[in-house]
Order: sequence, then structure tokens, then C-alpha cells
Amino acid sequence: MAKRHKADERLTMAQIAQIAGVSVPTVSKVLNSHTDVAPPTRKRVEQVIVEYGFVRNRAGRALRKGKTGLVDCILPRLDDEYFLPILEGAAQVLHEAGVRLVLTSTHHQTEEEIRGVDTVTDHSTDGILVVLPAEETIEHLERSGLPFVLIHSQGGLLSTAPSVRIASWEGGFVATQYLIARGHQRIAYIGKATVAREAIERIAGYRAALDAADLPIDPQLQCKGDFTEEDGYKATKALLELSEPPTAIFAGNDRQAAGVYRALHELGTIVPDEMSVIGFDNLSFTEIMNPPLTTIHAPRLELGRTAATMLLRLINGKPLEMARVVLSTHLVERQSCRPLARLAKSQ
Repeated sequence: MAKRHKADERLTMAQIAQIAGVSVPTVSKVLNSHTDVAPPTRKRVEQVIVEYGFVRNRAGRALRKGKTGLVDCILPRLDDEYFLPILEGAAQVLHEAGVRLVLTSTHHQTEEEIRGVDTVTDHSTDGILVVLPAEETIEHLERSGLPFVLIHSQGGLLSTAPSVRIASWEGGFVATQYLIARGHQRIAYIGKATVAREAIERIAGYRAALDAADLPIDPQLQCKGDFTEEDGYKATKALLELSEPPTAIFAGNDRQAAGVYRALHELGTIVPDEMSVIGFDNLSFTEIMNPPLTTIHAPRLELGRTAATMLLRLINGKPLEMARVVLSTHLVERQSCRPLARLAKSQ
């Protein structure tokens, strides 16, 4: 039977960790439903939480003392499916702390982004989350004096600003290696024409996997765009006009993969019988594509939760355990890729 405690007598995360015999980060992972906790450890932590209780809103009460109780989030679009889980994750953490989230859309315009930062740096907010910030925006944030955390920072590789991003290099490497393991040697990549870290690392992972397998890096098989369906469509049309087309296409994101599918359908090329396709992000529609798309999962909910947790620590004047957090990606295998040997036998 669970022990009863008054609200103010419930334990903190550190006390739960001490009783369970684990680290504070492990307790945080259990509370945030992370999957990288061993089942016995998860069960032990959950039992302690149920038995003793845990107060999530103490941070919120502390924040309200001399604070606005508001956090601003500046992001490129409000109607983009990619950003919704990030917002949901951040909103969950902030709600638990008694803090409200205020949204500002910049429509991918750096000027709007900077204007948004300047608008909220009049101390009408306790802190700022910025998704895909430009370098100029980061400079404004650093001068503002307000706590902030970047999500998917577009800043240079040497930026030391608090940030959360995904392991894009790892994702690019794993996706390409997956195709290579299935016998593909001519693997095309459709990426993004930008100096953003995420885009640079994604194609670098692709090239590293080819190099590790002693496969040539053919410039003709590397296409640039803006991570849109239309770019995936145009690039695929161009790739299939080559004298030696690829046998597999790695689309830099799932929207480009949707464009790849459309172009292949128009050209009468069957996925995966005649062309293997892999995407990146694991957006919800990839499960209902025909065939369902194999893709790299980007932990977007965790991006939002991690960034918001970091921001609350900064608002409370607490040091960050790690200023630059990189979250792992993983492969989601579906039906859009086929071993090349099997493909050859069917022709």
C-alpha cells in the first residue's frame, strides 16, 4: 500500500534517486518516458515514485516568485508537422512546472526571428526557446541577458550557446549503411543547400558510410534542395535520367521522400522492387505511404522536453549538466527498401 504524504513532504527527484539507488538523470528519464532505461531499473524507480510521491510543481512555484510565469517559443511555422511534437514536449514540461508557453511564428524569415527576440527581451518573459535560429538571432539572444535554449541550432560548429539537437551525422551514416548492407552501391542523396549544422552532418554521415565501405562518392548522385517535396520530386527525375541511375535514394527528410515517391510513380518505377527509398524524421504520414517508408526517427518530442527542462534550470539560476545536448536517432525499418540481390533475381 502506497505511503501517504502531505504535498510538501513528498520527495524531490534527487531523493527518489537516492532511495532507488540510481542517478538523478535516470529518474528524469523514467519520468520523461525515455526508452534507454533497463526494465528492472525502471520498475524500481517507478515503485519508489508511487510509494513516496514526487513533486513536479515545486519548480513552478519557485519560478512564479518574481517571474512572469511565461516562456516564449520562436519557431519557423506553426502549421509544420515536424515542429508539433517539439512544441508538445516543451509544453508538457512547462505545464508541469506551472509555466505557460507563448508561440511566435517567423515564416523562416531571419528578420522576423530577430524582431521576435527583440520583442520578448523586455522582460515580459522568463526565457526563450528558439527553433532553427539563424546566427544573427543567436547573437541577439546572447546580448539580451535572458535565459534561452536553442533547438536544432543553425549556428556554426563552434557555438557554445545552450542547445539541443539530434545526431544527424549518426542518422545519415546509419541510413546509408543500411542500404549498403543490402547490396546497394549507387546510392543517391537528396539533401539541403545550406550551411546549417544539421544538413552538413547528415550528408557527412552519408559520405562517411560510403567511404567506410570503399564505395566511390559520386557528385552526380548528390542533389541539393530545401527539404521540400518538390525538391525530392525534381531531384529524382534528374537522377533517373543519368546514364547509370542509382539503385537506392536516401532522402534528407521525409517530405523529400514523398517527392521521390511521386516522381517514381510518374516514371513507372516501383518501390522497392525497382528503387529503394529511405527518409529522415519519421513523420506520421510515412506509415501510410505506399509502401510504408523506411526512415530515420528524429526524437522530436524529446527535443522539446529536453530543451524546456534545460530552460527551467537556467531560469532558476541552476547550472546545466550539459550545455549542448545531442539526442540519438534510430532506424525505423518498413517496406521501402529491398536487398539488391533479391531485386536482381526478380528482373
